[in-house]
Amino acid sequence: MTTAAARPDLIAHFPFPFVDDIYRYSTNVEPAGAQVSTPAGQWGDSAVVVDSEYHAELAERAAILDADPTRRAVLPHMRPAAWDAMLTILRELAQAYPETMHLTSLGGDEWRWRNDLLGEERTFRYGDESSLGDDPLHYISTQVQEDIALLDQRDGQLFVDAGIITFAADWSFGFDVGMSFLEIHGPVPRVRKMGVITRAHEFLKRLQPHEPYRRTNWTMTIGRRLDVSTERYPEWGPDREMIQHVDDAEFGRLVHLRVEVQHLIRLPDSGAVMFLIRTYLLPLEAVATVDPWRARAAEVFAELPDDMADYKGIIKYRTRAAQWLRSYEALHSPIAEPQIDTGTAPTEPVHGLPDWPSRPAEVDAAGSEFLIVAVGPHDETAHVARAWVRVAESVGPTRLLVLDSLTHDDDRALLDEALTATHTGARILVTGGQYDVLTALGAARSAGAIADELSAFVTDTADLPVYCAHCRDTFRAVGAPGGIVECPGCTRRLEIHEHHSASRGSFLASAVDARTLEELS
Repeated sequence: MTTAAARPDLIAHFPFPFVDDIYRYSTNVEPAGAQVSTPAGQWGDSAVVVDSEYHAELAERAAILDADPTRRAVLPHMRPAAWDAMLTILRELAQAYPETMHLTSLGGDEWRWRNDLLGEERTFRYGDESSLGDDPLHYISTQVQEDIALLDQRDGQLFVDAGIITFAADWSFGFDVGMSFLEIHGPVPRVRKMGVITRAHEFLKRLQPHEPYRRTNWTMTIGRRLDVSTERYPEWGPDREMIQHVDDAEFGRLVHLRVEVQHLIRLPDSGAVMFLIRTYLLPLEAVATVDPWRARAAEVFAELPDDMADYKGIIKYRTRAAQWLRSYEALHSPIAEPQIDTGTAPTEPVHGLPDWPSRPAEVDAAGSEFLIVAVGPHDETAHVARAWVRVAESVGPTRLLVLDSLTHDDDRALLDEALTATHTGARILVTGGQYDVLTALGAARSAGAIADELSAFVTDTADLPVYCAHCRDTFRAVGAPGGIVECPGCTRRLEIHEHHSASRGSFLASAVDARTLEELS
């Protein structure tokens, strides 16, 4: 864990996120580029910001990417968007920092880039990776402190199909690549009921080039940790227990208010939507030196509903954080022991989780051919498959594939072979237990099938495919979201999250809790 006294520029340009004493989820978007004045200084006049942490954060990103290549992904159809993103960001840098950043057009597709802070100069041809000596998304990540996500818009939805995310706040970019915007935000409490994510999704789809917007998001982090990704939970998870037992001075030094400034930009050439995500960390001891910030943050932390505090991972120490801030000017007054809220938040529907029909779907007569996949020994599986076959055969060419289990390599190979043999316009219908159905649907999507071509009926929901965020093994487990399983790959005890990737066909899981992790370490 790293800690350091906050430099003056980090306080002066900190994007304090709270505009009221009560915080609730909202789209909270506004046009980008307008400077925001704060009691400590100002922020917001540029989509990319270079500060005193520039060299340190670039070095940290390089180390993370070397250790974990899954933080970087560009699906093949997103290569034009990666070039578009690189040139857009280089232009922004040159405009914001003309004394140290220089972008020169040499005519046609030729460009020269010079970064005096890094002592680097490079000439490249737009679209030609050999001239750049790197893929464009990786290269631009060596020039800016912001994380980058690129969203492709198709079929009325946005999909996170490219990006470099090294400073994630308790999520897994490697797991989420290829998922839709709505699926990724499914686990966030309240947002579906309140309609926040749906409104944000519609707003993003309407973004226009050269009209960027921005928003802020926040949580708290123990220590100056930029990378608190799901993959590294074993390293930072125990801090949530540890922080409850330190003295007051250490508490104020270690607990950081973590703010993301997210710029939302429609790229002009590719039409992709770019998220620039800049993370700022400020310890409570520095927040408290700005009295309006101290008072407002204390109110927000104290009032925050339990389900939101739990999702943000701060429920074990947010009460103490509020009390610490309130008593900052009266250090002689004892700070109350941390309170752990034990109330149960109401259950709400989660977007993106499988929603299985209560009866088999009808065969789509618009299909040009049909592949019907029946997996497992259940009588109901066989009954559903036979009923589908009877109808499908009256419409067009039909193939029935009967498999024992998709945990078997030979059965998986037969499925892949059958999927490869299907043609455009085919309809793929899958029935069986939940694990096999999800696995088969994921394989079908990987083979190029789209949602309208897929139907499924689950006969047993006892098991499901689980993706371990730590060793990246995907395995079959008996359980449900919220349950605990053991990973056969790394032997960690994992909690299954309410976070399902349709493209992977699996549920995300990570080490169960900080107390268990302390015992394992």
